[in-house]
Amino acid sequence: MPDGSPKKYPLHQPIWEHGYDWEHWSLQPAGVFHTVYWGDFAQDYSPYMAFIQKFPIWVGAPFFCLAVFIGSNIFQNMGSIGIKPKRYTVEWEEAQRERERAENTNPVTRYLDRRRSERGWNLILGNVLPYNPYFYYVKNSHDWDYLESKGIERPEGK
Repeated sequence: MPDGSPKKYPLHQPIWEHGYDWEHWSLQPAGVFHTVYWGDFAQDYSPYMAFIQKFPIWVGAPFFCLAVFIGSNIFQNMGSIGIKPKRYTVEWEEAQRERERAENTNPVTRYLDRRRSERGWNLILGNVLPYNPYFYYVKNSHDWDYLESKGIERPEGK
């Protein structure tokens, strides 16, 4: 400056004061035969990014991958929200179980049904776990066309 003091150039980057003070130093290539000692400072990042970057990548990567997987799954299944297909109604499920028993197509169920009196009680996961992608929406849904064709006015319990 004309008065002899050094000129101050403005930074076009914010300096954050959030309490994190980590530094990451590394050698970066500069040209063909040279390297530069490069430093990353916590004060250059927002509080959230400074918190994330204080951990090594092998700690944060599994959480990031899990978050991406869950987010992708939710996004992929958002098109099914509110859909009540007739395939997974209460009547369809009952008919499917009867078909499996009649045709002996499910050896696990067949074995468990036959041996329950001999082996005692055991949990049949197919009666407890979600059995289709629409399970949250079709808990008490009915196929009214099927019920009307059979002459049933209202199903029991609803």
